[in-house]
Amino acid sequence: MGQLGKKLKQARLEHGLSLEQLNERTKIQKHHLEAIETGDYSAIPRGFYVRAFIKRYAQAVGIDGDALLQEHRSELPEDEPEAAPAEHLTRRPERKKRSSGPVAESMPKVLVALFIVFILLVIWYFYLLSTSGNDVQQEEEGGDVEYEAPVEQPEEQPEAAEEQEQAPADEPEEQPEPEEPQAQLELESVSGETTTYTFTGPAEKQLEFTASGESWLSVLNDEGVELLSLARVFGASETEAVDISDETSVFMRVGDYTMLSIELNGETVPYEQQRKPQNIVIRFDDAE
Repeated sequence: MGQLGKKLKQARLEHGLSLEQLNERTKIQKHHLEAIETGDYSAIPRGFYVRAFIKRYAQAVGIDGDALLQEHRSELPEDEPEAAPAEHLTRRPERKKRSSGPVAESMPKVLVALFIVFILLVIWYFYLLSTSGNDVQQEEEGGDVEYEAPVEQPEEQPEAAEEQEQAPADEPEEQPEPEEPQAQLELESVSGETTTYTFTGPAEKQLEFTASGESWLSVLNDEGVELLSLARVFGASETEAVDISDETSVFMRVGDYTMLSIELNGETVPYEQQRKPQNIVIRFDDAE
C-alpha cells in the first residue's frame, strides 16, 4: 500500500465513512476506491482518470487533492499519450487544383474553329434559300399545270363524334416520389489502435451506447469538445444516447470494447480490432 492510499484511507476512517458511503458521495465504483487505497491503479483508466478519481476522493474526505497529487506524484502511473483527434478529424485531403494543361491552351483555337463553322452554316443556309426561290419562280413561269380537284373529306359520323366527346382526357402520369437517401457505414482505414469509418445518410444522426458490463468511454467532436460527462464510466445495463446531427465527425476512445456496443442511427458500429483500449473515428458525408 502506497503512502497516498494510506492517507486517504486514514482520512476516510476518521470521518467515519465506509466504502459504500464514499461511493454514494463521489460516484466512484467501490473497487476503484479500494484500488486507490491499495495503490493498485491497473484496474483504473490511466492518466487523467486516475488523478480525477484521487482528487474527488480527497475532496470527499477533506484533503487538498492538488497538494496530495504533487506530494506523491512518484507513486502515480505515467500519463499515456492522448490521441490527437484533430489530426484524424479536422483535416480533409485537399482537392487537387485543375492545372492549366494542353486542354486549356487549345480552348481559344477550338472556339475560333467553331465560329468559322457557324459562319459557313449561315452562308449555306442563305444559299439554299436563294436556290429554292428560283425554282418556285420557274414553276410559275412554266406551261400549263394540270388542275387537281380537291379531295372531299368524308363527313364525320355522329356516333364517332359523340364517342370522341365522351372519351376521358388522358390523366397525367404520377411522378415517382424521390427515394430517401439510404444510410451506409463504410470502413475507411485501420491504423494502430484507431479504426476510421465514413457514414453517408440523413442529416439527423444519433449515437447510442449500451453496456453489458463496466467500461469507460470518451466521445469528442472535431473541435475536441467532450460530448459525454467527464470521466464517463458505464455500468452493466446502462445506456446513453447522444445527438450528433450538427457534427462533421466524432472521435471515441473505448476502454473495454467487449462490454460496450455502439449504434449509429440504429446500425451497429463493428469493432475491427480486439484492443483495450481502442479508438473509433466516424466521418459524416450527409446525403441531404
